[in-house]
Amino acid sequence: MTTNRSSDLTEKQASETDFLAYDKEKFNFKFSPNRVDEEDDGDTETESESESEREVGDGSVTCGDYKVIEDLPKPDPEWDVDSFDGLEYESDPELRARFANDNAYMEYREVRIQALENRGFLPDPFNFIDAIQNLDGPAYDNMTNREYLAGRASSCVKKLNDLKAKTVEFVSIVRATTTGGGASWKVYITFMAREYPNGPLMEYQAKAMDFVGDRSPVPILCRPAPKPLTLP
Repeated sequence: MTTNRSSDLTEKQASETDFLAYDKEKFNFKFSPNRVDEEDDGDTETESESESEREVGDGSVTCGDYKVIEDLPKPDPEWDVDSFDGLEYESDPELRARFANDNAYMEYREVRIQALENRGFLPDPFNFIDAIQNLDGPAYDNMTNREYLAGRASSCVKKLNDLKAKTVEFVSIVRATTTGGGASWKVYITFMAREYPNGPLMEYQAKAMDFVGDRSPVPILCRPAPKPLTLP
């Protein structure tokens, strides 16, 4: 199984049916930077529940006679640390037993190994990393996805230049993936750049975390792209 420090799926949570039945339409992801998953209707509070809860000013709420500490914001990711570092695919006999034959398992295994090598910069359905298909589609605040991603990539370039005295220049977006949805999400951006004025175009990668609301986006990394990636 894959041992990941994040909340990504492990291979034990996958099955032959998951692998063989997942649809390429999954990658036709309509990206919206401020999308929040809808809550289950069964969780809707009643009027009496709402009236019994009140904020007490210390990051907690009271509910009847009980005091509940609300979830605190997650800390910002550390700069220039890739959460995929050190991850390796490990065969799992229990997982292997779920596949009808060796060919099906080996196909699944190759997909998982390649996904680790791609480090999120290509779609990875098992870890809910989807392609942003329409770069010229709307994002928010009258921006297109391309403009939104250019802003995030540029912030990563700026941090790289500031910290390492580089002169990298953002040029254009090539493609992007995202974990999308929820109160926070990551964008994995492949873009063209120049490392010095009038230098040759080079493919670069940038990764950033974004949030719903007023919390500022966080640059995570910026680096030259490795050898050409392979679609899983």
